[in-house]
Amino acid sequence: MQPRIKVIKRGTDANPNELAIIESGVDKTDRELEREMAKKIKGWIAEWEVRNRALKSAAFSLVRSLETAGAAQ
Repeated sequence: MQPRIKVIKRGTDANPNELAIIESGVDKTDRELEREMAKKIKGWIAEWEVRNRALKSAAFSLVRSLETAGAAQ
C-alpha cells in the first residue's frame, strides 16, 4: 500500500474526485514532493495575504468616506 496525500484548496471549482493524488515514490523522491507541496501552500498563503491587505484597504477607505460624509452634514 502506498501512502497518499490530498490537499484541496477551498473555493476552487475543481471536484475533489478529479484532483490529482500525489503518490510518494512514483516518479519523484519524497523530498521533491515535499518541496512542491510546500511551494504550493506558500503560494496559497501569499494569495491570502494579498487578498487580506486589499480587504483591509477597502474597509479603511469605506470608513474614511463615511467619516467624511458624516462631517459634511
